Amino acid sequence: MSDIPVGEQVSPSRVKLTEVSNKPLVTSKVTDSAFEKILPFSTDLELRDRYINFFGGLRLGKMLEDLDLIAGEVAYKHTEGWERGMTIVTAACDRIDLLGELRSDRDLQLLSSINWVGRSSLEVGVRISSKEGKSWVRVARAYFIMVARSEGKAEPVNSLEPVNKNEQRRFKQGEQRQQERRAIAQTSYLHNTPTADESHVLHDLFLLIKNSEIKGVSMKDSIRQSTLLMHPQSRNVHNNIFGGYLMREAFELAWNITYLFCRKRPQFVSMDHMYFYKPVEIGSIISFTGTVVYTVDKSLMVEVVTEVIRPKSGETQLTNVCYFTFNALDDSGKLQLIPVILPDTYEEGLKYLDGAKRFKLGEKKRTSIKN
Repeated sequence: MSDIPVGEQVSPSRVKLTEVSNKPLVTSKVTDSAFEKILPFSTDLELRDRYINFFGGLRLGKMLEDLDLIAGEVAYKHTEGWERGMTIVTAACDRIDLLGELRSDRDLQLLSSINWVGRSSLEVGVRISSKEGKSWVRVARAYFIMVARSEGKAEPVNSLEPVNKNEQRRFKQGEQRQQERRAIAQTSYLHNTPTADESHVLHDLFLLIKNSEIKGVSMKDSIRQSTLLMHPQSRNVHNNIFGGYLMREAFELAWNITYLFCRKRPQFVSMDHMYFYKPVEIGSIISFTGTVVYTVDKSLMVEVVTEVIRPKSGETQLTNVCYFTFNALDDSGKLQLIPVILPDTYEEGLKYLDGAKRFKLGEKKRTSIKN
């Protein structure tokens, strides 16, 4: 559930986490913790081979591990987490949007910095850019929510001083996203009945299905599942499973579901709100269940629910829920129409409405937020 996997970017001095735990809080600048990583795909063929997928593009699922890793690095640096003896965990990946082409023959630049800071939480933004000639062109963006803890309780973190207009704008946008996350949590279909308009949508869809006036795929027929044992190789420095690994597995299941559903090459569009509710311990069995919950014209949304199963007790707990949006491409790279998903039960209908709401919000964000 946290940020840095064992064996990476951990120096011996970081083991001494409690010696300066009372270090006073300070106000830091964005540049104090900014981090850059270059993936030289154009020249390092061995590196490219580790990231390439069946279609010759980049495995975004594998890159999710890198994004979570550097977000954790920036969060630890800003909060002085190592020196203060804190634990920094990934509370959520708020969203990831693909804005351009991820080419496997071009270098990628990952720029990560703090956007916004609350009392014990902070938003880390990651800008992904592709090398075109001598310039870096942005192709994706990601936002991670990190939380500081000490002995299981929320721990205050260093405040942030936005220096210029760009940093002030990003801080304000980060604050708005925090408010939006709270609002979305309050409108969950698990806690609220559908609105009158939403009820009409479900009723009209029900009549179309009942009268055979619409053709599509039953939602239950889109469900796919994977079950994995959590090995120590995927642990982080806190001896739980690395959050980026869980993101990768969830993404790749959603990608596979899209490929099987459309029978065309999936094109990732965005990931929406991957929350980490519970830490995942080594030796746990993880069940990933993915379902196509919404379709519209040339796009679909896949919900992936992750549950941890403790083999000795049989106890099952929800650990993650996330949503992925994809398009489908033909062999020439053109967008294709996607089969219609049809909910059969009331619960599936609620998932459909939730997917529609999330998709529309995502479309709005992709067209209106430029940074």
